[in-house]
Amino acid sequence: MPDTSKISLIVAASIGGFALLLLIISVGTVTWADDGNGNTIGLFRSCYGSNIASLISGATSGCFSLNQVTQGGLSVFGILLLSFGVIALIASIFIQQPIVLWSSLILYYFASMFVMSTYATWGVYSRDSYSYFFPAYPPVTSTDIRHTGLGNSYNLCVAAHYFLWTALTVLAFGAGYAYNADRNTNG
Repeated sequence: MPDTSKISLIVAASIGGFALLLLIISVGTVTWADDGNGNTIGLFRSCYGSNIASLISGATSGCFSLNQVTQGGLSVFGILLLSFGVIALIASIFIQQPIVLWSSLILYYFASMFVMSTYATWGVYSRDSYSYFFPAYPPVTSTDIRHTGLGNSYNLCVAAHYFLWTALTVLAFGAGYAYNADRNTNG
């Protein structure tokens, strides 16, 4: 009979690794806010598309440094916590020490809180006037009422959080099963 605890831990590590991949892609790309015309805002830079000269005189297209300190810091810390959580979980599969397993559970939990905080605070940030009317703030004319929407990078962050919570649920099941099996074996 297969060891249910080990299978759960392997599944949780796999799903956690996939969530980590999605999160890394999300943080590294610049489409957290997108106006649909090539003008985007990311966590660490903003990019102006080829149509920027028609909106703002003298502006040039390209990407420029623009750090979103709160969201950038939360996301990087979430990536670090999730990375250490996946490493601890893989180690707990081979090193059967309860402290390693429980530490991976705690790391997964706090990583999920930081990832959720990243996209929750971004939702508030993306609705301020500058981000909402990016790149033409204030709108040049009354007919120029373009606005940004949440982009693919934001959606990847939300998906990473969903997979992270799924991994956390499977990990909690596996940790509980391992704890119960150990308790029944050792009395």
